[in-house]
Amino acid sequence: MLYHNACIGLSGFLWMKTAVSFRFAKIVIILLFIQSSSCSANQGFPRVELDLKGKLYQIEIADTNERKTQGLMYRRAIDRNAGMLFPYDAPVNLNIWMKNTLMPLAVIWLDEQARVIDKKILQPCRTPGCPSFGPAKLSMYVLELHPAELDRFSIGDRLASIIDWKSSR
Repeated sequence: MLYHNACIGLSGFLWMKTAVSFRFAKIVIILLFIQSSSCSANQGFPRVELDLKGKLYQIEIADTNERKTQGLMYRRAIDRNAGMLFPYDAPVNLNIWMKNTLMPLAVIWLDEQARVIDKKILQPCRTPGCPSFGPAKLSMYVLELHPAELDRFSIGDRLASIIDWKSSR
């Protein structure tokens, strides 16, 4: 409520014909823009704890188109016991890119049985025309983790806790 009232006050402030300096108004507008941008960049992804090959991970779920688009963009680091899961309703050709991603990521593609079908460490892309990466096979999930975690997973591993999580939704 306080933020809402502050916005109304700012709106009225900007339209009043007073001797308030234009420079001050610009600073206030920039600060409000920064605040709203940072709120939208961290969308409050749902979280779940998953046991992946005997290790517990705190996994954020990118379960909407908006969350899938945002992913881990603009984040500077990821904990070794954290990650993000991108679930889909059916197997599809899942190519991803690292646009605006500020850190390397271990990316693991999984089929409909949550079996690892491909895995790579992908580097950040800070230039226009970022390449996309994906497996030759259809996949139903993409799991992004800290790069140091990639070697814990092998092609063919089944991550049953992902299936258990999906069936409990």
